[in-house]
Amino acid sequence: MVGGRVLLVMLLASAGVVGCDGSSSGPTEAPAPLDSYGRAGPPPPLPPRSASGSASASADAAVAVAPVVQHHVSLAAVLLKAAFELPLNGEQRTALQQAEANLYPAGAPSPWTAVRTFQADLVAGIRVNKLDTAKLKADGADIDKAVAAGQAAEAAELDALHELLDQGTRQSLVDRVKARRGRFERPDAPKPQPGGPDGGTVDPTRRRLEALTATLGLDDVQQRQVAALLVRQAAATSPAVEQAHREAMRKRIDALLAAFPQEAFQAEKLDLSGPSGRSPHERLDEAATFAAGMLPILKVGQLFLFADQTEKGGGRPERFVEDVEPGPPRPLALP
Repeated sequence: MVGGRVLLVMLLASAGVVGCDGSSSGPTEAPAPLDSYGRAGPPPPLPPRSASGSASASADAAVAVAPVVQHHVSLAAVLLKAAFELPLNGEQRTALQQAEANLYPAGAPSPWTAVRTFQADLVAGIRVNKLDTAKLKADGADIDKAVAAGQAAEAAELDALHELLDQGTRQSLVDRVKARRGRFERPDAPKPQPGGPDGGTVDPTRRRLEALTATLGLDDVQQRQVAALLVRQAAATSPAVEQAHREAMRKRIDALLAAFPQEAFQAEKLDLSGPSGRSPHERLDEAATFAAGMLPILKVGQLFLFADQTEKGGGRPERFVEDVEPGPPRPLALP
């Protein structure tokens, strides 16, 4: 996709979760049945607030549990991830970790596995020089369903987190998120330096054309045809469009942060859609449209190279399912 990315998780390594549980030599219980989206039931109930109302008043506050930090498909991530940085006691921290792990269990279907299916069908179509548009449309619908289920699960986890914390701790969490956002959204942030050979800014369309030419061995005629495809694709992702997406996302995050400290908070009443606010499979549709335009341009050997390139990109499904903070599932630094 041409154009700037909007605080995306576009670097998620897989749909799986980094496991943190230990092994045992004793017999193991049969796994709980998974629902249609691969979740082993709802997250376990979080422990109630302490009698003092403080989330950090317990004597076991020093217990350190390496948190499982999931990828997310909703703006709930800005609070769910930052919650691990709070001075919670060991029981609370473990409960949060388990709730995160239950969102998308390792090996279970998820938005990212749905993306992989779309990508596999797209690559298969490129290899035979004919895209199965009906199959890709069905794959896109599956992505939307998986993302909607994920957003609902993340909203439920956010409600549980709200119940776990007292109002002061909720406000502290919001303040942490605001401080982090401030570091990345400074109005006086330096502008990108010119990088073009003529001293101007780098043209991403031209850069992509050069990359495709080098990878696929495009001749002069093919370069002109591919350039026309890239220009049409870039028109839908202009800087103005991307800026509008960023502004809309900021407003949704501001509304979330204003509501979370309040006692009457209900996550499902907020717009927690992903950073761009677009249909979850829209970027994949753009990739399929571009591939359809490439098929009549490329020769047989080039088609296989293009399929290999597309398949390699499919190894990172996170590029197409958005996250608020980039990076693979990883433990955050403990306080």
